[in-house]
Amino acid sequence: MRSPFDLNLATLERLSVVVQGVTNVGKTHLIGDMLKHEEQFGPIRFLDVKGEKGWTTISHMGWPKDISETIENATDVQDFAADCIRHKVHAVGLDGLRLLYNHVLVAQVQSNLKNAGQVRLPDANLDGDRSKTYWSNGRFLMEQAITALKTAVNVLVATSTSAVDVHEVTGNKSIAPDIYGKMGSGLTGLFDFAGYMTSAPLGPGRVAYNVSFEVRSDVQTRQRLAVPLTEPIILPSGLGGWALIKAAFQQGLRKGAK
Repeated sequence: MRSPFDLNLATLERLSVVVQGVTNVGKTHLIGDMLKHEEQFGPIRFLDVKGEKGWTTISHMGWPKDISETIENATDVQDFAADCIRHKVHAVGLDGLRLLYNHVLVAQVQSNLKNAGQVRLPDANLDGDRSKTYWSNGRFLMEQAITALKTAVNVLVATSTSAVDVHEVTGNKSIAPDIYGKMGSGLTGLFDFAGYMTSAPLGPGRVAYNVSFEVRSDVQTRQRLAVPLTEPIILPSGLGGWALIKAAFQQGLRKGAK
């Protein structure tokens, strides 16, 4: 379907963000921070991937009923996205992209009757040439699921753990979302912004948090801004970090911003 748009218009009315980082740096907390901030603008939802259960770190924030659920495959995400459209959901937090892709790949293996019930990744030794189809279908389904979700809502923030990745095009090693195969490099391209979150102890009861969207040689990042960010965004230990991130994005969208 053809849809005209104004090329001169730059807003944050719709945006998708993936935040990667090692465990215990505050990724799920940032999702909670985002949802608490965005609920003033419309309905919110929290998606937990089966096996992740990271929501316990934000359960104390005080949430409306019926905004959270657990999903485990691409079909679940597609169905959820359709529900978001029907109910005009404004913002979604998706916690656990690595596990979601794991489930998608396992489902590909199990789609073959001979492999029904087997919980494993596609394997050329066991699946022959069919394994290539499993990997290709898995990536396609993951891309379609994320695309459906980010186009169904105004704000999508998703998380992933990090790992050292060899880029599928450049061959360079860098930190990327910890996703099997080429999906590690490909995942950042599905989102408007891809950030790397870190934390460091400063002393008793004090922790420094930041998230990087600027261009880096050691980390795969992404930002769609007229004036790119050039340094990490420092986040508070409590709430308010998401508001700072949005403000930095908005500043980068403005013509002549510095």
